[in-house]
Amino acid sequence: MRMFKLSALVLLTVPVLATPAVAAPVEEPAPSAPTLVARYNFDGGAVGNKISDLSGKGSHLTVRGEDNGTITINTEGAGRYAAFPAPCASDICARAILEAPNAPDLNPGVRPFRWAASVRLTAEQMKGKSNIMQKGLSGADSVWKLQLTGKTGRAQCVMTGKGATESFSATSARPVADGEWHKVVCERAGTNLSISVDGVPGTRATVPATLAVENAMPLRIGGPNFGASSDMFHGQLDDVYIQVG
Repeated sequence: MRMFKLSALVLLTVPVLATPAVAAPVEEPAPSAPTLVARYNFDGGAVGNKISDLSGKGSHLTVRGEDNGTITINTEGAGRYAAFPAPCASDICARAILEAPNAPDLNPGVRPFRWAASVRLTAEQMKGKSNIMQKGLSGADSVWKLQLTGKTGRAQCVMTGKGATESFSATSARPVADGEWHKVVCERAGTNLSISVDGVPGTRATVPATLAVENAMPLRIGGPNFGASSDMFHGQLDDVYIQVG
């Protein structure tokens, strides 16, 4: 009987341990969606020598030409596209570009950045390199651009950082100068620069995480400038867009 009472007494003095509180899980912020900062599909044509920016950011394009060069807005199916002057054998050929003023949205700095266009041209329309779209000039401050190589007609995405001289490029897996429409997408994400054509990836380049593109140059489509040796684009272009973030 005594043993029972002692055991009961011991049981009554055992402390009750509290259940430890479980911390609520910390929710990671959702990544922000890319911001469209410029887009041109040419369906509205050129009104007053201007082509509207459909992103709402106001980077409207102005048509500029030299030596009687102009850009024609043609209709195909339900849409329209821009046609640039054809190459010629002369030293002085008709030339034309589209240009939008410098704007902060077009300077990605080190942020994720995507620029793209649908292009169509033949091998006969290649005359050296063809600069499709760019902001900045090679060898002058910083630049991002989409170009076609002169020998094979492959697409290239190129970046040079602010205060640097080394250029980085990613090249398409196959040529695009075959007379068919091709969607070319360039993308910089962190230290990765990539290219795809119609969804098919090409080569990749590793860029410094600190590589920043910031310059006071305008956005130019169809060529870098009207210099005697400028790398003009002589094909057709549609659905140009730029995204940041």
